[in-house]
Amino acid sequence: MMSHGKCYGSTVMGERGQVVIPAEAREEIGVEPGEKLLVFGNPDRGVIIIFKSDIMARFADMMFKKASFFEEMFKGIHKGHGNGKRGRKPAKSKDIDNDDQPSE
Repeated sequence: MMSHGKCYGSTVMGERGQVVIPAEAREEIGVEPGEKLLVFGNPDRGVIIIFKSDIMARFADMMFKKASFFEEMFKGIHKGHGNGKRGRKPAKSKDIDNDDQPSE
């Protein structure tokens, strides 16, 4: 079953812009002092999301691997296109037999 997260409570931003992450969240998620975090937000919705940077690095690695898979797949499709391997070649004007045309 997919987990959609958990509310760990509330926090207050100090005068210098610092926010304390609740202890339960730090412990369960494994955030250590000095660890790099990435901050994303949507100003229209008033949303801030914080990710551990190693999670985003793993996500980026996964996306690059998927992109490589699709690049190879498209290369294979592109190589096969137009050389008779994938269906009929389009007729050129010299390939058209005028005898097949209805007479007037």
